[in-house]
Amino acid sequence: MIPLLRDLCFAHREFRVPDGFAVSFVRQHDNAWAEAQKHWEDVVARVLNSRDVPTWVSAAEAMRIAVNGASTLLHEAHTRGLACIICIQKTPKSARRPS
Repeated sequence: MIPLLRDLCFAHREFRVPDGFAVSFVRQHDNAWAEAQKHWEDVVARVLNSRDVPTWVSAAEAMRIAVNGASTLLHEAHTRGLACIICIQKTPKSARRPS
């Protein structure tokens, strides 16, 4: 099961997420926890289904790899001034800022 963002705000011994990641990700979504949670789950699911997660690892290890990878990806993107990748995909191309 994909961990809730609220659970990653506190003790996240099982996962190695960047400090402050969960709160920062929710703030990116104008403090809309439900929207941020949905986007978080979408990104973690995509990582789970990628080549980054070996097929031979246990389900628990696969989730650790996916959560650690997704949180690092989203955190690094945010520190570079990029929006949530799910938000970007939902934004019509005509409304996106030029690169």
